[in-house]
Amino acid sequence: MRLSNTLLSGALGLALSGALPSLHAEEKTLRLYNWADYFAEDTLSRFTAETGIKVIYDVMDGSETLEAKMLAGGSGYDLIFPGDTVAERLMRAGSLLPLDRSKLTALADIEPGLQKLHGHYEHSSQATVPYTWGTIGLTYNDEQIRQRLPNAPVNSLDMLFKPELASKFADCGISMIDSPDEVLAVVLNYLGREPRSARPEDLAAASDLLLKLRPYIRKFQSQPVTDLVNGNLCLSLGYSGDMTQAQRTSDAAGKKTSFQYRIPREGTTVWMDTMAIPVDARHPEYAYAFINFVMRPQNMAAISNFTGYPTSNAKARPGVDASMRNNPDIYLDEATYERLIPGKDIPQADMRARMRTWTKFKTATAN
Repeated sequence: MRLSNTLLSGALGLALSGALPSLHAEEKTLRLYNWADYFAEDTLSRFTAETGIKVIYDVMDGSETLEAKMLAGGSGYDLIFPGDTVAERLMRAGSLLPLDRSKLTALADIEPGLQKLHGHYEHSSQATVPYTWGTIGLTYNDEQIRQRLPNAPVNSLDMLFKPELASKFADCGISMIDSPDEVLAVVLNYLGREPRSARPEDLAAASDLLLKLRPYIRKFQSQPVTDLVNGNLCLSLGYSGDMTQAQRTSDAAGKKTSFQYRIPREGTTVWMDTMAIPVDARHPEYAYAFINFVMRPQNMAAISNFTGYPTSNAKARPGVDASMRNNPDIYLDEATYERLIPGKDIPQADMRARMRTWTKFKTATAN
């Protein structure tokens, strides 16, 4: 039986569409959500060149935004980079995909100390891969500190938490990271109390210590690098990467400033950014490919060298700048790992109590 012209054209169209799927095939695309400048300069282009998978890189402006997007569902992302406690909440909410470990090629290469810390996150440890990490500690201008106190206890929180010592550095500038949970954890641990406590007596003790320091704190900020380099600060309680970034910026400007970083001997908090696949990711297979790509030692080393933060792959160390890999306060030994306090997903009521303590401290009259 002869086909009509209409039927014939329709049949030909179907045949052609089946014969030429590339005309309609979806472009291989990985959508990821991460902080700005959190890869090496060529990480994404090299991944695309090797795999043919195009990367759409959306920049995260805050952990709260990431959490809201994930909890709402339908974010469209295939791979996200949540912090440790955010990942805990997302996993409890069912927003993350439990990872198929058989599809991951470098889990055994993760720093042993970091693997142990990662295990503290009971909900999310099976849904995340550690990416970059660091500690909260003391970054300081070595010359300015030594001028004011030659025998300054640079490896102790006494240098900041004892008012009689902090007062000696007030003229050259002290800053504190604007992170209530982290600072309170460090203070409470210093006082011999539970770091994540919200008990009234513990918070009262922390408040008493902090209010005595308030006259000597010039700024609350999470990015003190510019002020350190410009000489507006000489001591900062903040991220371990601040020192590396400040030193690089200073060296590039031809300055001869020496910045140092110390993990307090009393112990401090550790933070960990991770890689995770949303439960509704359209292309989880592309996410697995990207995780395996960045976990290669040479790629992790390049990311460390660019960001100034250590990465999780122990085999990457030889490729990391000597100034970082040989610094025992950046790349840690086993004993130092034992002094670190992992993050914790704190109940909202406890978080509100801790926030009230922080606000009282932060808004107190400085002078």
